[in-house]
Amino acid sequence: MIRRPGHLANRGVPASGAPQPVAGLDLAVAARNVRAAGGDAGRFGASLAAAQQRDAAPEHTVALAGLAAWRSGALALREDALARLDVLRADAAGRRAAAAALFLAEDAIDEFAERQRTDRFWWPGRADARGYVCAVGGFRGLGGTWTSAPDAGHPLGDAGVFAIRAGADWWRLDADVWGARLARLDAQPRAAASASGTSIVCLADSYLAWVHAGDAA
Repeated sequence: MIRRPGHLANRGVPASGAPQPVAGLDLAVAARNVRAAGGDAGRFGASLAAAQQRDAAPEHTVALAGLAAWRSGALALREDALARLDVLRADAAGRRAAAAALFLAEDAIDEFAERQRTDRFWWPGRADARGYVCAVGGFRGLGGTWTSAPDAGHPLGDAGVFAIRAGADWWRLDADVWGARLARLDAQPRAAASASGTSIVCLADSYLAWVHAGDAA
């Protein structure tokens, strides 16, 4: 596991990149939009640049940019990106580029797309990570979120939403395989049943909280 906030799927993945200029796409505006959507502009650049190395087809540009934005951590773009992925993987060149944009092996794309329909936390390396997906929070004095270590957490349904207690405060976590967003809550939220097998793991000696997929598959 990692000992700072982040997703395990980003280990060994470039944190920044310089995509080539594309007609009809303002890369600076796209990067700002990614940041506004909660994504990481550096990872967006790395993802799009990797895709461009495998496909220069103009008709794939918008779809690959959408996929790269989701890969950068923009949670709200998940459904749109999965729809674009379905289109891309029907075309040989688009399929190669989509795999590159997601930093996945090409032969893993179909399983990834199918599993993501019902499990937003699935990625090919999850079992090797013992089911852990991401770490969130961290000590505010070192650039994290919390001044007290988290000590409790639970799902709020099956849509990748969790409640986490850190000190006297409760926080809402929205997350998926690539991204996470924390927001302070006014009060402890009412628990909602979940059948997804995901949970929040808090460690006694850490300011991090972990998203864990119970089947580790």
